[in-house]
Amino acid sequence: MADWLESKFTDECYSAILFLHPLDSDTTSGDMSMSWHLEAFAKTFRNKFTVPSDVYVVPTSNPVSTLPSQTLSQRLSQLKTMTERSNGNGERDWHTSIFPGVFKGQPETAWSAALLLLKHIALAQTKDFLASPRPASKRMPPKSPGVRLVLKDLASSLFREFEEKERNRDLDAIIMLGQIALEFIPPEHPQRRSTLIDLASLLSERFEQEKRKEDLDELITLKRGALECMPLDEPYRQPLILELDDYLSERFQREYSVVDLEEIVSLRRAALEGTPLNRPKALLNLANALHKQFERQDLESSLFEAIRVSRAALALCVPGHPDHSLCRNHLASYLDTKIRQKASGSSDIKQMIKKAVSDKIQNIPLRLLHTPTGVLCDRDAQISRFEGSPQYERLLSLASSLDDDQIEAEINNAISEYFEYITLSHRWGSGETLLRDIEGKNIYDLDGTDGLVKLQKFCLVALRRNFQWAWSDTCCIDKCSSAELQETIGSMFTWYHRSSLTIVYLSDVPNSGSLASSVWFTRGWTLQELLASKSIVLYTYDWSLYSKIYAVNHKSDPALLEELQNATGIAKQHLTNFSPGMDDARSRLQWASRRRTTRPEDIAYSLFGIFQVRLPIFYGESAQNALGRLLGEIISRSGDVSVLDWVGKPSSLNSCFPVDLSPYQTVPHFQLIPSDSSRRNNLDFEKAQKLYSRLKRLPRARFVNSKLTLPSTVHPLTAIKPQGSPTSPSRYTYEIQASRLRPLNVTLPVELNDSLDTYVLARPWHPKTLEQQTGRDVDAVWKILEQLEQPFNALLLKRLPHNEYMRIACDCTITAHIQDITSILDSEVLIPEIV
Repeated sequence: MADWLESKFTDECYSAILFLHPLDSDTTSGDMSMSWHLEAFAKTFRNKFTVPSDVYVVPTSNPVSTLPSQTLSQRLSQLKTMTERSNGNGERDWHTSIFPGVFKGQPETAWSAALLLLKHIALAQTKDFLASPRPASKRMPPKSPGVRLVLKDLASSLFREFEEKERNRDLDAIIMLGQIALEFIPPEHPQRRSTLIDLASLLSERFEQEKRKEDLDELITLKRGALECMPLDEPYRQPLILELDDYLSERFQREYSVVDLEEIVSLRRAALEGTPLNRPKALLNLANALHKQFERQDLESSLFEAIRVSRAALALCVPGHPDHSLCRNHLASYLDTKIRQKASGSSDIKQMIKKAVSDKIQNIPLRLLHTPTGVLCDRDAQISRFEGSPQYERLLSLASSLDDDQIEAEINNAISEYFEYITLSHRWGSGETLLRDIEGKNIYDLDGTDGLVKLQKFCLVALRRNFQWAWSDTCCIDKCSSAELQETIGSMFTWYHRSSLTIVYLSDVPNSGSLASSVWFTRGWTLQELLASKSIVLYTYDWSLYSKIYAVNHKSDPALLEELQNATGIAKQHLTNFSPGMDDARSRLQWASRRRTTRPEDIAYSLFGIFQVRLPIFYGESAQNALGRLLGEIISRSGDVSVLDWVGKPSSLNSCFPVDLSPYQTVPHFQLIPSDSSRRNNLDFEKAQKLYSRLKRLPRARFVNSKLTLPSTVHPLTAIKPQGSPTSPSRYTYEIQASRLRPLNVTLPVELNDSLDTYVLARPWHPKTLEQQTGRDVDAVWKILEQLEQPFNALLLKRLPHNEYMRIACDCTITAHIQDITSILDSEVLIPEIV
C-alpha cells in the first residue's frame, strides 16, 4: 500500500484513514492500541508527506455479541473520550473523529461510514484550497462541488435501494444512510423533497415502535423541510400539514412548549385555507388549539377567537349532522371558560404573575434539572411546572384579599423562592452525561457512566437541601448550538452568582485529604465558578462533606477560607465578595495564569465573566487569538496597560500580547524613589505644565483590527552595544542607551541592526495616572513628575514601514530608570500603532 500510494501521489493527497475499533474487546488500553496501530501504519511510509493525518474511527460490534447493552454503551463512551484524547498525540499530528453509529455487519452502516469519510475528505480539500497563500489567479478551483454531486447521487441511490428492501432490513442503519444522503442534496434540488418525505416515513415507523424524543424532533424538522419545498397548489400539501400538526401536537403533550403551540395554531389556519374534506372538524381543531393557547398564555384574544371559530363550525352542522353535538359541546365549553374567567377576576393577577416569572427566568439558566422527578426542563417546561404548582394556585387566591402592592410583593417572594436553584462546580471526567443523553428521560432511571452517577448524586444533594432545581454544565447546555454556547458563556458568571448555592465536587480528594492537592484548583472554568458563587459547599470523592464542616456556606468558615486562599493565591475579600470587572486586571490574569482548559481557547473564554466582557465565541480559533481579543478588550475599555507588562513569547495576533497566560505568574516589583518636595524649586514649572497638558490630552489605548494604538512617552535609542558573543544562535545581549534613561542590558531572541532611529523604548500611558486637579496646579504637576520619575518596565519597539511598530520580546523585564527628574521635562509623547 505504501509503495502504491507513494508512486501514485507525488503531490498532496486528500485522503483519510478508516479505523475500525471493536467494542467487544476490552477498551482499558484502547487508546494505546489505537495510537500504536496509527504510528505503525505511518512508519511504513518512506515519505511522511503521503501519510493521511485524518482518522475516522468506526465503532464495531459482533451482531451476535453477548455483552450487555450497558457495557457496550460504556465502551462506546470510553471510545469517544479516547478519540478526543488522540488528537495531536504521538509522532504525528493526528486529527481523529468518530462515526455516530455502530457497525454490526450491516451494509447500510458500512456505506454510511464510507460516505461520511468521503465527505470529510472533500471538505478538507476545500478548506486547504481556501487557506492557500497562493494568488487567486494561480489557484486551480477545488473539485469538491463535483465530488458532492457524485456523493449525492451515490447516497441517494443507496438510500433508495436499502429503503425498498422488504426483508432483513435494519431500520436504524437505513435511517442513518438517509440522513447522510439528505446532507448531500442542496436545498433547491428537486430530489430533496422526496428524500425528506421518505426519511420521515422511516423515522415515523421507528417512533411508533420506540417513542424516542429525538426521533420526534427530527420528524418535525423533516416535515417542516418538506412543506417548505412544496408549492402551495401541490395536492399532497394538505395531508403534509395535518401530519406535521399531529407530530407537533404529540410533542406539545410531552413538553407543553408555547412555541410548538403557536406553530400548531398557524398550521390549522393554513389547513383551513385549503379545502379540507371535513371543514367543521378543521374549524374545531383550530378552536381547540386557540383554547389551549388561552390556557397556557392567558391570551383573551385566543379565547374569543376560539368561540368565534366554534360558532362557525356549528353553523355548518345543522341538527342531525354527525358533528352537530361535538360542535355544540365545544362552543359551550369555551363559553363556560369565558364566564369563569370573568367571574374569577384573576386575569390581572395572572398577568402580574406572568410578567414576574418572565423577568425571573431571563436571569437563570436556559435549562434546569427538576430534582424531584429527575427531568431536564427548558424555560417553557419550568413555567409549566410553576403554573401547575400549589404556589401558583395560592397566588391566584390572593386576588380578593390583598391590595396591588401586597400582591406584587407576594408574587415576587413566591417566584424567587420557587425558582431558587443550585449549581455544580467540578472537574470534567470521562463519560460525562450530555444533553442528548438525558433529554426527555428521568436521570434516576438511567444506568451508565461515572459522569451519570455524579449527576445523580448532585441532584440528590440538591433535593436533600430543599432545592427543586439544579444546573450542571455537562447536560444543561446544547453544545451543538453555537448561539446557545455564546449565550451560556456570556451568562455563566451571572448564573453562578445568582444561584443559591454551588456544590463543589472534588473527585480526587479523600475524606482526610488536602484541599490544595485537588486538580479542581488547576482548571480554567472553576476559577470563575469559585469567584462568582456567593455560597459554596465542598464535597469529597464519596460525596462526604469536606473535613465534616457542616456550615451552610464554606466560605464563611474561617479555617476553610484560609485553605482556599492558600490553594488559589486569591485574597479572602475577593473570595467572599468578588466584583466582576477590569479593576486590577494584572492580578486577575495572575490568578488564572497556572490554570488549564481542555480546549485551549477556553482559557480566554473562561475569563469573560471575571472581566465582565461579552465577545464572540469562535471555537476552533487559536488560544493566542482568543486571549489577544480579551486583552485588547481590557485595554480598550479600561486603559489598563499593566496587562502589557510581561516577559515571554509574543502572540501572532499582536506583538504586544503574550502567547499564553504563563507570563502573568510573576508580579512586577520596583524599588520606588522616595518623594522629595525640596526639588520643586529647581524645576522649570512652565515647561512641566506643558508636559502635563500634553499627557492630559492623550487618548486611551485601544485595540482595533489587530492593531494596538498605545499612547506612550518614548525614549529613542542613542547607542546599541553588543555584549560578548551570543549565548546561543538565537540569543543576543546588548547594552542599550536611550535618551533621558540610564544605560541598561537586555537579552533578546533577535539581532538588532545598527540603525538607531529604528528603535525606541516606550512607557505606555495609563489615563488613571493623571490625578484630578483638586488643589493648586503646581501640586498636580509635581505629582505627575514624581510618578514619571519611578522605574518602569519599558517596551522595546521597532519601527516598521507605514508608520507602524512591532514589539520585540525580551527574555527579561526591561526595567528602565530615568536619569534625573529634570530630564523628564523633555519627554517625547508618541501614539504608535503596534502590530
